[in-house]
Amino acid sequence: MTHKPFKRFIGIDLGGGKGKKTALAVLDRSKSGVTVTALHPRPDEPPLYDAALIATVRDHGEGATVCVDAPLTLPPCVRCNVARCPGQESCIDAEVLTLRRLFGLGPGDSGVGNRGKPAVTPYTQRATEAYLLRRRGILPREALGQGMGPLTARASHLVRALADRFTLNDNLIEVFPRATLELLGFRDPYKKRVDKRIEILARLRELSFGPGVWREECRQSDHVFDAVICAYTGYLRSRDAWPVSPEVASLSPATGWIWVPPGDTEAAAAPRAAVD
Repeated sequence: MTHKPFKRFIGIDLGGGKGKKTALAVLDRSKSGVTVTALHPRPDEPPLYDAALIATVRDHGEGATVCVDAPLTLPPCVRCNVARCPGQESCIDAEVLTLRRLFGLGPGDSGVGNRGKPAVTPYTQRATEAYLLRRRGILPREALGQGMGPLTARASHLVRALADRFTLNDNLIEVFPRATLELLGFRDPYKKRVDKRIEILARLRELSFGPGVWREECRQSDHVFDAVICAYTGYLRSRDAWPVSPEVASLSPATGWIWVPPGDTEAAAAPRAAVD
């Protein structure tokens, strides 16, 4: 995986296509890190429905990487084109095999617990989510888990709508702001804690706010806050040239990857950081 020294980072906290919760933040590189230069929607702007969201990304997209808090790929069973499913235990799909390995399941192991609950459901889960749970101790949302279907569908649409300028795992990446913060040491809940959000922003020393863009907007909206953290995640990835875990690095890009701060194993294998 190669990384470019991007100069701009667009963070998107994606909400449902018909809701008003989508927020977007633009961070530009500065001498000391990154500066928040734009937040959308502003109080006088309409919600970021699809047309407005795509137009805003394009307006700010020159030289940028887009960082989205939503699944940008589908689980392996949903992508599969085999006419008749042989069953999970007999499946030879590389991602399904990786999913099962991450959960400690061997060949022929059904993975069903004492109460009949399956450990792995490859029609809702991806390998990247299993990696977060089993290797990093982060409880992720599943791509097609409860309540995630409409959001994942919108994210898939966004990938296609931006495909002429943005490429998955290059300048278009999937992120998870809560995981980023937890792995950076901010483990206290912040969704309904305005004081905690402001504290986190104050402790991110490389993050500043430009003229006319106020921390107060992150205080008022956890969606705006998450959009800023999405973009900040993209900055850290570019700055430090984060690698994909060796456990999933051989899988197709179509399987997807949630970019979070790497663990010790990944960090040791990382290439030299991108030059600012």
